[in-house]
Amino acid sequence: MSEPVELSFATRPGNVDAVEDLIQELSGLQKDLNHGDENIRQTMLVKARALVHSLQTPREIMVQHTWADPGLNAALITGVDMGLWKLMARNARLLRHAAAMGHLVEVGQDEYKLSSFTRSLILDVIGDGYLALLGGIGRSPIEFYKFLRQTQWKNSTDASHTAMHVSYDTKLPNCFEYLRSIGLGPQTNNHMGGYRQGRLPWMHPSLYPVEETLFSGSDESPDAPLLVNVAGGLGHDIQEFKKFYPNHPGKLILQDLPVLINDVKDIDDSIELMPHDFLTEQPMKDARAYFMHSILHDWPDDVCRKILARLAEAMKPGYSKLLIFDCVIPRTGAHWEATAGDILMMTQLSALERTEDNWYQLIEGSGLNLRVVKFWKCGVASAENLIESFYVTLHTDTCPMP
Repeated sequence: MSEPVELSFATRPGNVDAVEDLIQELSGLQKDLNHGDENIRQTMLVKARALVHSLQTPREIMVQHTWADPGLNAALITGVDMGLWKLMARNARLLRHAAAMGHLVEVGQDEYKLSSFTRSLILDVIGDGYLALLGGIGRSPIEFYKFLRQTQWKNSTDASHTAMHVSYDTKLPNCFEYLRSIGLGPQTNNHMGGYRQGRLPWMHPSLYPVEETLFSGSDESPDAPLLVNVAGGLGHDIQEFKKFYPNHPGKLILQDLPVLINDVKDIDDSIELMPHDFLTEQPMKDARAYFMHSILHDWPDDVCRKILARLAEAMKPGYSKLLIFDCVIPRTGAHWEATAGDILMMTQLSALERTEDNWYQLIEGSGLNLRVVKFWKCGVASAENLIESFYVTLHTDTCPMP
């Protein structure tokens, strides 16, 4: 019987104690690197990998494996098919290779023990990403080049015809429905919940002034909707909001498809659970804020405009806010998680991670009278921003200060 693993274990660096020694060892070897000694170079590579693993958290390694590496595979395989480069491949036995890559500790011949990373695979929010993204739909990035052949090397914007549809020969609407159909719905939800582990939530006072922007001036009657979490899954965000602000005005509403709402557990009793399809009329009118987390990046622009239209219809001019917590790719220096997510969206959903310009075009250029107030940055290492927007009347041509 294995010992229980706390969730915080997945957000701590693998081995901080080893960092100083590894840096010193690398520094000591560097002086001999220019002499062409291959053994020195290989030794430094081993120690450099060990340094990276010592600094990375299990959660970061999980995201690299389930987001970054499949995206890299898509790029490499497409390059081969287009004749851009040639690749060499080597085979290795599973455990021996895992140990050689630093994910198992070799203690003797054919004997291994868990590293901090492989131990964290016990946690559903870490381990289930491999079942869902790699085991369930991992073939899509690998076979992306086949899909591009069909489209004559053009990006698809059809959500019903993606690389995932071709790879798995399915007519289901999207990869989420496909994953549920093969019994990986719970694992997908766990992965989504694990993605943001170790990061400050968007409602943290240091990231977004909730009391100033949402509470101030809001309807304080108990039945007035304060925050509607649209397509909120199992409620990770809205539950966190409740913990940060237990004395909030109004009420909190969690919305998603019935198949997800019926699986919600261990959530505060005061949070209203509401089955809802975001492509249909929004039943909660005049809420102070409508919130979506990593939803619009799952869809091409035409579907996003339909989602936004349903929300705009429900918003009260001058009162309601639209809060979109999603990836925003900078013009230069993009973080690898953002670019990996972009490849994932392209291969699985014919969607994309958007730049700031893309977001302005989508929100303000859709003819829905929505205006962007501000992009709230959520940490140096995070590509996610909280995009605050509001609904204007036709004669309004300026936006309020955030």
